[in-house]
Amino acid sequence: MVFKVEDPDIPFVQYMDTDWIQKINIKGKAPAGASRFTIYLQQGPEDEPEEVAFVFDARFNFGASQNKIVTNCKIDGAWQTEEDKDCPFPFNEEEDFKIKIIVDDDSFKVKVNGEDLLEYEQKLSAKTINCIRIQNDVKLTSVKLQ
Repeated sequence: MVFKVEDPDIPFVQYMDTDWIQKINIKGKAPAGASRFTIYLQQGPEDEPEEVAFVFDARFNFGASQNKIVTNCKIDGAWQTEEDKDCPFPFNEEEDFKIKIIVDDDSFKVKVNGEDLLEYEQKLSAKTINCIRIQNDVKLTSVKLQ
């Protein structure tokens, strides 16, 4: 089963069934002057849910972070320690990108434009995830759940 939406609004929020979701494909671009864009795999559609299994935060110029990828999770209402992955920053303002998130039993693997970027160890069961939320400075072309 595949679910695909074209040109969705931001913030983009969509329920998903993690019993069959194994890949999330996101196409879009960050506008000129972007500060950051963020992808959350979480429990429920709220802005601040109790459980967030995976946060992928692409920071162009946010706080002290410039051109950095930061990952995190939220357990029982408490944000955990941000992980600043030592990886290249594959995004440029006004340039199309393709993000693929592969949901495994024990990790989230992220590819950008076909290249392996990072792997984030799951700290919550994938079964707690029932929603994807994408927000901040991004224009989405499509989101496909499969």
